[in-house]
Amino acid sequence: MLASVAEKASGKDFIALCRKWIFQPLKMKNTGIRSLQEKAAVKNFAIGHFYVKEREQYIRADSFPSSDYTIWLGNRKGPGRISSTATDLLKWDQALYTNRLIKQTTLQEAFTPMKLNDGSSSDYGFGWRLKTDSLLGKIVYHTGDNPGYKTQIIRYIDKNKTIILLNNNAHAGFGAIIKGAETYL
Repeated sequence: MLASVAEKASGKDFIALCRKWIFQPLKMKNTGIRSLQEKAAVKNFAIGHFYVKEREQYIRADSFPSSDYTIWLGNRKGPGRISSTATDLLKWDQALYTNRLIKQTTLQEAFTPMKLNDGSSSDYGFGWRLKTDSLLGKIVYHTGDNPGYKTQIIRYIDKNKTIILLNNNAHAGFGAIIKGAETYL
């Protein structure tokens, strides 16, 4: 929906906006909102996989019509269609500590819990889950998945540290990998 809002407000194509405002200025050379044909042309594009217990092997997620995210995403241009690398996402992450992409006051609004209609507070900001840890400080994170993929970016704001995990096999040990990485912060 946000991609559609951006197109309506700017009168420009969302993919072109992302390239002009984010990907090119940050030199995110391995990031794009790609069609199936463009993804196929990427030499080392990581295709999503599922482990099929009966076959004792990983099978491409798009082998199963019910799991082929390209079918149910259609021509949507926003979330779910952006493909990137951890290196490029780190460039984006580090730019968020500056005013290069967004004003810090606006970003702080995104990192602020939302007040619900009943007066209670939500642990969700604008696009970010929020939490505070006694050792790690303020943490903002976002998860993502499509069939065969599982991803997470965790920003440890007070420490200026980030964990980016991009997984193309929806591995059951995903949470343990994140916890293990946190021990090095």
